[in-house]
Amino acid sequence: MSQMNIVPAKYRYVAFYDLLADAAFQHNLASSSKNSFQMSRYARASIIASALSIECIANCLLDSIDVPKSLRDELDKLPPLSKIETTLRMKGVSAFNRGRHEIQKAVDLIRVRNDYVHAKTVAWDAEVHEPKDADTEWMIPFSIQGEHWKSLGIPKQATFWSKDASLAVLRVICDFFRYLLVDVMKADDEELHRMLPSRLEFANVLMPAVFDELTRETAILKKDGVDFSFLNVTSDKQ
Repeated sequence: MSQMNIVPAKYRYVAFYDLLADAAFQHNLASSSKNSFQMSRYARASIIASALSIECIANCLLDSIDVPKSLRDELDKLPPLSKIETTLRMKGVSAFNRGRHEIQKAVDLIRVRNDYVHAKTVAWDAEVHEPKDADTEWMIPFSIQGEHWKSLGIPKQATFWSKDASLAVLRVICDFFRYLLVDVMKADDEELHRMLPSRLEFANVLMPAVFDELTRETAILKKDGVDFSFLNVTSDKQ
């Protein structure tokens, strides 16, 4: 039996679409959950995946420019939005407008991620209501009121996140990515496929590796007005 030819190749893993699929998947679980604790758990996972996708796309942009490693390491220390703007300017794109509401919401979502990762003990005003007999034990009802991120429309405290919060955040990243990729970069399918998905590279061929789960989970979001079809992840261009 003759030995088959082996072609040297490189597989590049990029987390962007995995994070996007996770955000959609966890939100869909939150939407179908009848238990408030489970709903909040799924919503938290969805929101953090959404927030991380902004950091990920900043790194995707940085990886798309040809600069010395020493400069890349310096640029990598920038905050996500600064990294995006700097990389765009190095590409000759100056239309990134910090005053846009899509960007302001993305900035707040990054703050949400930072607050979640660096969790601190907080104290809220609460009201304790009359105890109730719960058979083998007494139940003491109480109510608390937390603050909200005004631009995002979600509670600042993760314990209050629900399917409404995860949906609001999915809308934020959808609008931000559409503004960045379509309005600012005017990226075509080829540029998107060379930057965002994991991919197998060999000879002069680039094969995006995107699982069907991404299109399936994000398609469910369309009924709520969240449409990621501008990413064209099902295109077969190479």
